[in-house]
Amino acid sequence: MRRILFFLIILLAACSTNESPSSATKEPPADEQSQEEATQGLQKKKQGMYADPILKEEDVSVTPVRLEIPSIGVDTSIEKVGTLANGQMGVPEDVQNVAWFEPGAKPGAKGSSVLAGHVGQTEGAAVFYHLQNMEEGDEVKITGESGKELTFVVTGREVFPQNDAPVEDIFGYTARKTLKLITCTGEYIRNNGGHQDRLVVYTELKESS
Repeated sequence: MRRILFFLIILLAACSTNESPSSATKEPPADEQSQEEATQGLQKKKQGMYADPILKEEDVSVTPVRLEIPSIGVDTSIEKVGTLANGQMGVPEDVQNVAWFEPGAKPGAKGSSVLAGHVGQTEGAAVFYHLQNMEEGDEVKITGESGKELTFVVTGREVFPQNDAPVEDIFGYTARKTLKLITCTGEYIRNNGGHQDRLVVYTELKESS
């Protein structure tokens, strides 16, 4: 923002003149004055054409409280989490719930909204045990605090080594309205942090027609 303001100041300075007060108040000829009025009218018309659609873009984002994935039988609550002391994303307290990274984007907003869930536990399967079975075109439903529902569609999935995941691609900003689902996968080594890989399922908001 400061850089933008700086260039605006430079632009205004370049447009200023060193004319004397008498010359600055001199009336332009009638034909030049009418041309100036016409130009101003055209600028106002353009502002009316292009400004309104941008300002009126609807905010469809929600604060998520429930996740449904019909294709793999998931229907569960969403817990809000932040960043742990070691810099990693927090995890849900209940292994059958999922965690939403609250410092990131809300589902339905431009950017990366991220949900994480456990894959398994000593007692058996956890909420994202079947996440690896999701396919392109599968739908993911999010319900917000207000009861509003959003539908996302799977666009792909990838597996990364746990210490080599593309953090910026997963959590960073994008102009698209994305939702990413994360869980553990790969070989389980108890003395080396558990599962050695991370599975990321990519989805995008299904726009209403």
